[in-house]
Amino acid sequence: MAWPNNLNLVVAPMSRIKELSRRQLDARLDELRSVRAALRPPQKGWIAALRTALGMSQAVLAKRMKVSQQAVSQMERRESDGDITLGALEEAAEALGGHLVYAIVPSRPLEETLKARALLIARQMTGAVHHTMRLEAQETGSDPDVRTLELARELMASPGRLWSIPDGE
Repeated sequence: MAWPNNLNLVVAPMSRIKELSRRQLDARLDELRSVRAALRPPQKGWIAALRTALGMSQAVLAKRMKVSQQAVSQMERRESDGDITLGALEEAAEALGGHLVYAIVPSRPLEETLKARALLIARQMTGAVHHTMRLEAQETGSDPDVRTLELARELMASPGRLWSIPDGE
């Protein structure tokens, strides 16, 4: 199929598409951050809490899951110890009439994380250059903070570079 002649397409550069995707993901993550406390598992874990709240014995849950009562007991123990697999949690969730919800929720927005990382790297880079130039008596008249912000903006254009530079170097 040919494109219509009157169709003006604007192709965004890949970095712009990635930035848009990051912002969309951040919007979803903001919703999760607001309910993060409610999603913390109960002390004995979700399986035991839901099973008990439903008035269901381990034997009944075991039958629904087609496993032994001992397997359910071990599963509940593994969940409370933080040593359960996602697959096991999903099976238990289905047997309890629910769904497993799984997410990694960053503590702060992705854009903030990237900006902080870009500034850290830029400060390290400009600090090293500034120090070397001062030792060689070749200081420039430009403001180091301005150079740092400019470099941070450049680094933000390719966020993958931010993670290939080790901290403290």
